[in-house]
Amino acid sequence: MRLIDIRTDARPVAIARIGLGIATILNAIEAFTILERVSAGYLAAPVFTGLPALELPWLIAGLVLAIAAGIAVAIGWMTAPGAILTVVLNATVLLADQQAYSSHRWLATLLMAYLVFARSDSTWSVTRRHHATVPWWPQLLMMSQLSVLYFFSAVSKMNPTFITGAPLSKWVWITLPWQLFFTAAVLTVVVELIIAIGLWFPASRRLAALLGVGLHISIVVLMNNETFALIAFAIMCVSLYPLFLFRPQLRRSSGVSEAPADSPDLAERVHDPDDRGRHDDDEQHRQ
Repeated sequence: MRLIDIRTDARPVAIARIGLGIATILNAIEAFTILERVSAGYLAAPVFTGLPALELPWLIAGLVLAIAAGIAVAIGWMTAPGAILTVVLNATVLLADQQAYSSHRWLATLLMAYLVFARSDSTWSVTRRHHATVPWWPQLLMMSQLSVLYFFSAVSKMNPTFITGAPLSKWVWITLPWQLFFTAAVLTVVVELIIAIGLWFPASRRLAALLGVGLHISIVVLMNNETFALIAFAIMCVSLYPLFLFRPQLRRSSGVSEAPADSPDLAERVHDPDDRGRHDDDEQHRQ
């Protein structure tokens, strides 16, 4: 069986869709506040020299469109068009000014691009079309992107400056002895590596998910600025964890996928390629 023929339960990617929709709304508000300051005459850092700053009416229009797209994605109404619009708007923001760039906005743009093909509105949505299974390959791209994020985040912190804990002492509002900041810095690197790798293995994915939730909660609670953006980032990342927790397993002998052994309630998640046609026929019959 080819990778593009593997199908899996529709519910995990529906959770990811809802999380990405909510994160889109929060990211749009954050981007508006940044670009609004630029349009008001504050220091600008255009990506391309000579590119004029977006004027306030355009920023308001973009904010309204972004919020509408985020809501559409979250509720599962016109999900693919909403995701495409979000990608276009995010790209515009990223090109508008260097101050609008952030790793979480870039990640959101990539994840939304993959979501276009994920059929994430097949369940838990306001649309009438409900399928038991959806293609798995877009989810695999989303999972890989998240894993790469955690891995390179850990690798980038493997330097003497961060390991000392000095940067952490400036980023958080709480005052602690330097020994605790040193310990926290080391644990941060270790935890991010565990999440990046552990999410892929049945024996460790639950622990990795728990560590991930704890990591993002600690970031939101302890950081002394950019809390709004960090909440959006946490929602975006954690909403992808079900893709790992309930992903299909591949049997080496036949190359066919099967439901994970630790989630018997998600039976009948993976079907052969012909089943996809039967689902499409059923949908046309209902319509």
